[in-house]
Amino acid sequence: MQRERPALVSVFVFLCSVNIIAITQRPCSRDLYVQVESLKEKVSNISKKLSLNCSLYTPTMEDYEQICPRTTMQCFASEIIVLTHEWELEPKWKKLNRLLSRLASRINQTASKCRRCEVMKEENATTFLENLLWTVKKSNSDYC
Repeated sequence: MQRERPALVSVFVFLCSVNIIAITQRPCSRDLYVQVESLKEKVSNISKKLSLNCSLYTPTMEDYEQICPRTTMQCFASEIIVLTHEWELEPKWKKLNRLLSRLASRINQTASKCRRCEVMKEENATTFLENLLWTVKKSNSDYC
């Protein structure tokens, strides 16, 4: 009987730790919305001063909602790299790529018929960021 008790405690601790890891791995990022909103304002201010033209592959709301949430987030993450490079933005904005990639990796997706990023419609930076804001907001309402 004495040997069983430590074994039960070990199993209990293991199950609790697995549960905590599962909770912390939810595809949720509340601060991501604030950061994208801030980037959108920055891009808007720059575009008023300069005539920069940058076309980005832009996933739609349907891409996220229907069957491809992970692929949608991955596309946004890769296009954030393009945006920060093309507009020569400060390095702090490149962190968005990592946050979006991490968020994408946490989303379950079973569909294999998702559109590749390169076949999505190209939009200007403002439209791209508006779609990204909507997608992050939707992701947070789904998972937070």
